[in-house]
Amino acid sequence: MRVLMISVVTWVLMVGCDSQPTPQEAVGPTKQPDVLIVVLDTVRADMVSTYGYRHQTTPQLDAVGEAGVVFDDVTTPASWTWPSHASLFTGVGPWEHGAHASVAAKGVGLAGGHWGLLGLRPEIPTLADRFEAAGYRTVSLASNRFLDKKLGLTRGFEITETMHDLKLSERAIEIIDDTDDRPLFMFVNILLAHAPWEVYPVPWSMRHTERLKAAETVPDWTTPFLMKDTPGLDLGVFPPGASQGGYRQLMSGELVVPDQDMEMVEDLYTGGIKAADFLLNKILERWTATRPSGVVAVTSDHGEYLGEHGLWDHGKTIFNQVTQVPLAIAAPGRLPKGKRVSTPVQMHDLHDTVLDLAGIDGPKTMSLVPVIEGKPRPGPILAKSWASRAWLETLGGRFVYDWTLYREGNLALISSSGGQHQLFDLATDRGMTKDLSAAKPEKTAEMAAKAEHAFPDTTATSEGVEMSKEIEEELKALGYLE
Repeated sequence: MRVLMISVVTWVLMVGCDSQPTPQEAVGPTKQPDVLIVVLDTVRADMVSTYGYRHQTTPQLDAVGEAGVVFDDVTTPASWTWPSHASLFTGVGPWEHGAHASVAAKGVGLAGGHWGLLGLRPEIPTLADRFEAAGYRTVSLASNRFLDKKLGLTRGFEITETMHDLKLSERAIEIIDDTDDRPLFMFVNILLAHAPWEVYPVPWSMRHTERLKAAETVPDWTTPFLMKDTPGLDLGVFPPGASQGGYRQLMSGELVVPDQDMEMVEDLYTGGIKAADFLLNKILERWTATRPSGVVAVTSDHGEYLGEHGLWDHGKTIFNQVTQVPLAIAAPGRLPKGKRVSTPVQMHDLHDTVLDLAGIDGPKTMSLVPVIEGKPRPGPILAKSWASRAWLETLGGRFVYDWTLYREGNLALISSSGGQHQLFDLATDRGMTKDLSAAKPEKTAEMAAKAEHAFPDTTATSEGVEMSKEIEEELKALGYLE
């Protein structure tokens, strides 16, 4: 076992952090294992070192994979926090659980020109409900305010808290060290990779510090978006006198990032991934020391566009840059070590998987345990995004539509609610850059017919979500509201 001993939490230690705790080998499975699920918010798979990224962005996630199983091809069912977490907690797609955006006349923020936020259908049990019924202590700790108890996604958790990332690991360690005799089911959301992009003490990010601080070197296009208290970029802000924020300016063509600055943007984003992995390290250091036979699963809720397809941010469309996420599961005594699985799976298959590994009553149809053993995963790969009122009214174009992803094997069909279709072969085109729909019209039509019936809308019973001014202000800072 490799263990990093850290006595003081300081960000500067991230630079030299090269040793990570790994789950211990257990003599045999305990009856009720402790279970930890960590979501590294806004982390796309192709910029994670577990999957071959050029920088070591995720040494702790890498260590979890070495101690267990890495899934090489993981699709999240939605491209932003709210519907994706709801799927993780319920095991079903957003079109079934109902927690997604709406342009209908209900949902938070609609009167102000935002999207309508629909709630989780109350009749669907959550992971926390099932673990609590099995005698577990259930805890949700999150940096993302969409996981605030008042908004309803964390239904069933005994403890639900949201806080700044810097306090997150300390609070997690407090709970891990608690003397409660019940087994622990803990969910943690770490937000550091999410915009705005601060310069973290990571070598490839820090090299841009002086350039962003000095008036004579700072790129002109960044000036309205420079962070005030620390070097970094906030593309979600509205510059003085502007009618649109930075992200919409980028997608309308009003703002262009010069080619020579694209590496800087990527470095800032991936520096946030490294920072998130550092907090994961702090939590797992204590977890593995006290709960060595526990189940650990690390994934993400969605990725981030960095100019691909002419897109930035996330949430409004459904290409691979925002739907391909990491997933590693370590379960000593229950799963093999050092295995990689190439079978395409979905992030919210994790729901059935942890129930299976913990031996808890609930659905097991989509458990990844049989997939790890070499069996096929049933059903197609699916994802969907919904139109945003603010974006469809100000930008139009592709943002007028809902979008779906329907995938069988390596063929993936992207469809809009306006009837447009794009077909991609992911075996040779992971970035979805070459549309094959014109070259393969029959296959496109066949998959489009299947996709038409793959997303049953069962959200009619979902209610609009009430949101406090405090939460609205925090979500505005993340670019979700304006």
